[in-house]
Amino acid sequence: MNTRIITGTGLLLALALLSQSLRLIIPLPNMVSMFLIGSLVGLCMLVAAMRYGLASGLGIAWATPVIAFMQAMLPFAPFVPLVALGNTVFVILGYLLKNQSVWLQALVCSVAKCVVLYCSFALLFVGFAVLFVGFAVPYPIGRAVLFMMSWPQIVTGTLAVVGARFLLNHSSLGGNK
Repeated sequence: MNTRIITGTGLLLALALLSQSLRLIIPLPNMVSMFLIGSLVGLCMLVAAMRYGLASGLGIAWATPVIAFMQAMLPFAPFVPLVALGNTVFVILGYLLKNQSVWLQALVCSVAKCVVLYCSFALLFVGFAVLFVGFAVPYPIGRAVLFMMSWPQIVTGTLAVVGARFLLNHSSLGGNK
């Protein structure tokens, strides 16, 4: 890796982590926080992948859920790999579809991430109930998490793709590699 890739990836990681930290700095309503922060973090992951390569985007995709757990935004440790998996699908598909229509890229990436996240969290909750008889994720938490992993992922993913494509096409980020 050259210095430009490391520096660009580092700056985008810092921006993604700063975006995640907005909820700790600015008291935003939960829905605003979810849509704003989710879109900004997704944008950082995609810009990194599309500008600096798949490894850059995946690095951000895997680091952000770890930091979200450390910030107590992901309440249970088993949530970290599931969010990382959803981010991985999003970044890989975004990278593979970077030369396609922005709307095709947005649709495929956001719907795939939504399906992966929703299904994996639903399976996790069922698995907890089966493996640990008498233990289950509390209903209000499970319901809230499944909601966040449903259609809002399509909205935030679409905004991230459109934002990333706009930035890459209309700024110095889209210049020669």
